[in-house]
Amino acid sequence: MKTVIFVLKELSRRFNDHQLQLTGSSLAYFFLLALFPLLILLNALLGLFGFAMNDVLISIAPLIPNSAFEILESYLLSISNYDNTVLISFGFLGTIFTTSIAVTSLMNAIYRAYDQKNHRSWLATQGLFIFFTFLIGISLILTLLFPLLGQGFIDFISQYVNIPQSIILIWHVFRWVATPIIMMITLAALYKIVPYTPYKQTIWPGTFFAVFGWLSMSIFLSFYINQIANFSFVYGSIGAIIALLIWLFFTGIIIILGAELNDIIDHLKNV
Repeated sequence: MKTVIFVLKELSRRFNDHQLQLTGSSLAYFFLLALFPLLILLNALLGLFGFAMNDVLISIAPLIPNSAFEILESYLLSISNYDNTVLISFGFLGTIFTTSIAVTSLMNAIYRAYDQKNHRSWLATQGLFIFFTFLIGISLILTLLFPLLGQGFIDFISQYVNIPQSIILIWHVFRWVATPIIMMITLAALYKIVPYTPYKQTIWPGTFFAVFGWLSMSIFLSFYINQIANFSFVYGSIGAIIALLIWLFFTGIIIILGAELNDIIDHLKNV
């Protein structure tokens, strides 16, 4: 019990000392910057395979505020009439550029969580940026894609391969479980590779905290904004953008708190 109290106090102290509010704000800005090119790319890619990006939004609707959902939905509607080839080209380049900026900011925040500076050479740093840019981009695509691969996907595969009923049942469960699993793998890689420690690193407590903390935060924030708060009354027509930024703000803070938690546990184990 004393250890738990110490960890909570240390998290609170680091929240202030490492200025996590400022970190969350900057991450929210860069996440927002990367979000819309990613939507362009996903919308175009899914269209090639007969999927609708709107179905993806519906599958994650419980995790985002209604006002934020509406602005994303209207944005997808506005780009739906453009040529897919043009969208894929622009979306890919835009996603790479903006995601790399977001990844740079995220990695710098993880360094601060471990009280470190970047210790790698310029070449190694650029390679790491590229690696995590693609890893996070692919993870986001898979996270949004898996919920869509339902009975229609099974029927398509069944035309070529006989699939046992037990495998079908496992798949229907796995496609929903896949989202937190992919998130865990991506965050664990960030927490493991980005910081440097001379001893064996702790990665899983912070990873579990970040994933389940994010899911809990998303559900609670979505309920609060949808049922209690009225952002449109205060902010008018930009209320939806404010709601989306708040969601991204807490997303960034929770990811960094996961890194802070891992570092605290490392110090406890190696003092």
